[in-house]
Amino acid sequence: MSPLGRLFAPLLMALVLAVTGCDGNDRASDVPASTPAPAPAALSFIVHPYDNPSRLVERFQPLCDFLAERLQTPVRLDIARSYVDQMRRITSGQADLSYIGPTPFLRAQNSYLRGTEAKLVPLAAEVMGGKPSYHSVIVTRADSDIQSLADLHGKLMAFGAPHSYSSHYVPQVMLLKAGVDLGDLKDYAFLNRHERVALAVLHGDFDAGGLRAEMVTEYMHREPGLRVIATSPPLSPHLIVARPGLPEAQRELIQHSLLEFSDPRHHLGTRPVYYQSPDRNDLATVRRVVEIVETRPPPAQWPW
Repeated sequence: MSPLGRLFAPLLMALVLAVTGCDGNDRASDVPASTPAPAPAALSFIVHPYDNPSRLVERFQPLCDFLAERLQTPVRLDIARSYVDQMRRITSGQADLSYIGPTPFLRAQNSYLRGTEAKLVPLAAEVMGGKPSYHSVIVTRADSDIQSLADLHGKLMAFGAPHSYSSHYVPQVMLLKAGVDLGDLKDYAFLNRHERVALAVLHGDFDAGGLRAEMVTEYMHREPGLRVIATSPPLSPHLIVARPGLPEAQRELIQHSLLEFSDPRHHLGTRPVYYQSPDRNDLATVRRVVEIVETRPPPAQWPW
């Protein structure tokens, strides 16, 4: 080799090694590349828009944070655009968990999942004041001359969402039992959220409205005030359900976590909320209420 070749040989070898990633002893293909472990996929927890978004976040974010810590998996709180949006997303797998009312739960099982073996899986039932139940009420303004449901003949009535158990289905049955059908009212409207019902009655836009009893406490002392003229019997609780196909081991861990959850920030009105195992036989009354509202059979047997 010429003196000039001996001079440039080491430089040429260094350049080859830099390009190929090799040293004199190992090849790059022999060294495994280190890749970070994939982050666990986030779970989506969807809630129907029965209240304003800020209160829903205030109520359900502590629960999502608790589940995320227990599961070591992010849990994202989603507020559905409507009851229909909630049912569509939880039955199609676009959400993993859902806080859902009795009538949307039945409709999801019987309509959205009709003809399939895949169903929503109840994980926990809501408990308030030590009882797995709640009440629907019909309210009027405190200064109204309306004293009973019979006085609502020829009046304006506000309901919540059409799919809502406590702000539509149950108030309708309460009216029917008192001899007041929708045709006996001057008019009625669906305002979609419980808070809108309360505010519409307070502002005098409607003579009366149906909503969940715990929501009344938020507006009871606003001038001129609300007055309850009828209260339902105890109603089947809201549920937390899992989407069809969520792995069984994951469902069991979520359910176990829900039954241990306790946080004073998780409340409805002034009452703390926690969860217990669901009663699979707790929906017979709900089915009867839906039947009365949707088909108007002869009321030989009222649900209560």
